Amino acid sequence: MNKDLKAIKWFITTQILKDPFNPAYATFKVTSRCNLRCTFCSPSYYSGELGEGSTERVKKIIDNLRNSSIVVLSFEGGEPTYRPDILDLLEYAHDGSFYVMLTTNGYRLKDENFLTKLADKIDFLHYSIDEYHWNVKELDNLCRFRQYGLKVNVQTVVTRYNLHKLEEKIRKVAECGYKILAMPAVDYPNSKVKLAPDPYEFYKILYDLKRKYGSTLNNSWGFINAIIGKIPKRVVSYAITVYPNGDLPYPDDINGEIVGNVAEEPLNKILQSKKVKELQQKMLENQAKFEYLHLQTASFNSIRDLASYVSEMLKWRFTGRA
Repeated sequence: MNKDLKAIKWFITTQILKDPFNPAYATFKVTSRCNLRCTFCSPSYYSGELGEGSTERVKKIIDNLRNSSIVVLSFEGGEPTYRPDILDLLEYAHDGSFYVMLTTNGYRLKDENFLTKLADKIDFLHYSIDEYHWNVKELDNLCRFRQYGLKVNVQTVVTRYNLHKLEEKIRKVAECGYKILAMPAVDYPNSKVKLAPDPYEFYKILYDLKRKYGSTLNNSWGFINAIIGKIPKRVVSYAITVYPNGDLPYPDDINGEIVGNVAEEPLNKILQSKKVKELQQKMLENQAKFEYLHLQTASFNSIRDLASYVSEMLKWRFTGRA
């Protein structure tokens, strides 16, 4: 089904018919290999521990997601461009069924040939830029991507140590007419390093920056309010994570359990299982344990927040400028 029709169907199903837990956003970890070892990241996401599906297996996963409610498909990792078949996979997914995103630390973005081929295989390029990726200076060269026709959304990890540098990053992104998403560092269980920013300080800074820079800052108002617990009475999430081999941790990769494999059975069937229903109930009871994507998409339970976010993204889609 066409991505725009899927988006309309998703809206009717979730917002009018009030069908909860109908995911629209899939984070697809196509590899757990990476050229970096970021402090904030779980080792399972760069050590190769989660493995890597074959090209055909990954395409099977894409097929099963294509026949589901998923509207946005984000290729992530690890570092997804580590896969020699990444351009083939992006092209396979980019048939009009999804808004396709590629999230990268930029390791291959200096390759002219790669960039030229990439532009017509994705809708949005998510470029991870921050002190932990050792590439902050890339903000000074960001406008160069316009010559390739790429719509760039910078993703920057915010910690208690670099929170005060966020406005300067947003300013540089705004100069190019691009967007930037501020993602709070997560202190993974058993991690000795504590980087997560203070929620109230993070909220205040994001609130002020959203008012100042508007849609350049891609965090929704719903997400900003959720940082300090201002969330709708009934919070459900519209995001899922898929591991490289197709395993589905639910409701997320921090608090969840593996409930099925998207390479082996349709997503819709997995989400109807008894185990998933039990985990959904736990999600409702433990709203404060959501990770970033849950909070960003859970805000869509508010028609006002959803309308505001969609209007920003439509402008971004059709003009390429925030």
